[in-house]
Amino acid sequence: MKFTKDQMLKLYEELVHVRTMNDKIVEFIFGGRIAGAIHPSLGQEAIVAGLMFAYENTPYEVWRTGTHRQQAAMARTVGLDGFLAELMNRATGTVHGIAGEYHLVKLDKKLLPHSGVLGVTPPTATGFAWSLKLGGKTNAVVSCPFGDGMMSEGYVYEAMNIASIHKVPILFIIENNGMAMSTPLEWESPIEDLYLRGISAGMKGSSIDGNDVEAVVEATLEGLDQAAKYNPNVIEMKTIRWGGHFVGDKQEVYRDMSFQEGLEKHDPVIRYEQTLLERGVANEDHFAKVKAEQRKLLDAAFEKAVEAPFPKKEDFLNPNIVYTNTDGLPL
Repeated sequence: MKFTKDQMLKLYEELVHVRTMNDKIVEFIFGGRIAGAIHPSLGQEAIVAGLMFAYENTPYEVWRTGTHRQQAAMARTVGLDGFLAELMNRATGTVHGIAGEYHLVKLDKKLLPHSGVLGVTPPTATGFAWSLKLGGKTNAVVSCPFGDGMMSEGYVYEAMNIASIHKVPILFIIENNGMAMSTPLEWESPIEDLYLRGISAGMKGSSIDGNDVEAVVEATLEGLDQAAKYNPNVIEMKTIRWGGHFVGDKQEVYRDMSFQEGLEKHDPVIRYEQTLLERGVANEDHFAKVKAEQRKLLDAAFEKAVEAPFPKKEDFLNPNIVYTNTDGLPL
């Protein structure tokens, strides 16, 4: 794919947006303004930004699941204000402040359920993709990103197997950061290239540099195109998790911290800045301008969210809110 200047500048803006949102999340947690275990995507911005860009630049109707490291992508899907209010458990959140970080469902925005139970999302996403095919939806696909830890769950392989047998329109994306919570990849898998498990289920697959935002866009667009032709496929995007599993997790207890040596050469933002400089697309002044704009945007959005009211007790006990869709339809 040949990216235009405007597209490259947009991709850079997306990268900075994702980075700034995660920096703000960390800032608010350590400032005591967000409660709970939040899982930033610091170091993995190229995947989040690349998926956001691809979803908005494909001719297909993309139904998608979220992950615990795709806050910015989910915010883009359901709306920034609603997502941030949800993140802070405010009543103005997407699902009334009950779901928190990523247990969101917003079917009118094509956001499918994502479970906190490891490995559950690919089977349910496969079922939804199958329903699209059975329902005659010829221009709709499902994108199902998840982490490398899920590949150790048997029903993820079963989902891939069923998807391959029945040729359902789904793209599986393995966000491989090498750490399943506190477990390094080599402790849970004898193979480094996890996409091979998808190939063993009879589908096409590939592995890419998940820190290269343009590579993420290109692979995702191709994967969505294949899925739309009823060729389920899998893309492994290799990246690096900078921090602990969640903000405050002391990863030095269980992780070889030598991974931090030379980490800047893998930084998705710095790498793309270097690319844009080499191509003569942007300069340091432009980078500073974008960062200032995103900081201003997100400073205001976070403050707006934190000032919103908390849900009322009766909302937490209302089964029409807790157990049905976000429109609150009666049971």
